Amino acid sequence: AAGAPVEVAGDETPLVREPAVAVLLSALELLVSDDVPRDRVEELLVSPLGGLDATEVRALTRALRAVHPEVGPRELVRRAVLEPTLLDGVDGSAAARTRSLAQLLERARADIASGATAEQVLWTLWSGTPWGERLRATAVGGGHGARLAHRDLDALCALFETAARSEEQRDHTSVATFLATLSAQEIPADTLAERGVRGEAVRLLTAHRSKGLEWRLVVVAHAQEGSWPDLRRRDSLLGADRIGPLGHHGLLPPLSRGSMLAEERRLFYVAVTRPRQRLVVTAVKSPDDDGEQPSRFLDELGHPVQHRVGRPRRPLSMPGLVAEL
Repeated sequence: AAGAPVEVAGDETPLVREPAVAVLLSALELLVSDDVPRDRVEELLVSPLGGLDATEVRALTRALRAVHPEVGPRELVRRAVLEPTLLDGVDGSAAARTRSLAQLLERARADIASGATAEQVLWTLWSGTPWGERLRATAVGGGHGARLAHRDLDALCALFETAARSEEQRDHTSVATFLATLSAQEIPADTLAERGVRGEAVRLLTAHRSKGLEWRLVVVAHAQEGSWPDLRRRDSLLGADRIGPLGHHGLLPPLSRGSMLAEERRLFYVAVTRPRQRLVVTAVKSPDDDGEQPSRFLDELGHPVQHRVGRPRRPLSMPGLVAEL
């Protein structure tokens, strides 16, 4: 919020939630499904694949209604993307870009019909627009736009690697199966995240992921009771975590509350020993007894806790400073 550059490891986030990946997956969904809602088609038009903005989509709808008054206005744009012939007789740059997108989807649909793999269909979609050139041109520049372009390129490379690996592991997977499998992914997958970390930026990551790493300044945020330590039982469904080592007969007893507390304390120790120079631990304290309370681990840091009330006098950003001046 303050405008500081942030690097989030991509494998902390499922691949399908990357904005650039979502664009190509939406196009795949349009190719393999007949009941994609109109809103999704409009989102594809205003995505980097379509290159339109919301104003141009509205202008396109008006132009289509003038040529095809017999078609319902809510279905016009959707059908124009699926049936490029509807754009015959419609002039303007918006219609031209929509026609290009529709023709690109037709080529990708022909690839699927000829038995192409998901990787080949994705390459047809990616290489059929100037999106790649725009991303590369932005990435070689500087500032926030270059960081976003680098992240998008890393995510797209990870998508193509996932598609290639899926093909190698399962011999031949249909595009529909690949899309369904990837869309159902709710946990982080192997990505090119670590290669995407570059420049001076704030690293945002979990305590588990920080093992073995060091920084000059580390902020451990949200050190609250209930979150740290989190003493809720996390047994697996089939109890696999209770299987003992080789030679041990029977199941291990469930973790006691004391054992869970000791494990949470070790994880907290990992987090607070990452800085080389300065450590900042933050928490909030509610005036109500049943509200948010700081973690008990704060008392074990050996440093007096500073209680600060109120907000900063202005947003800690360049626009905030300009506004104040």
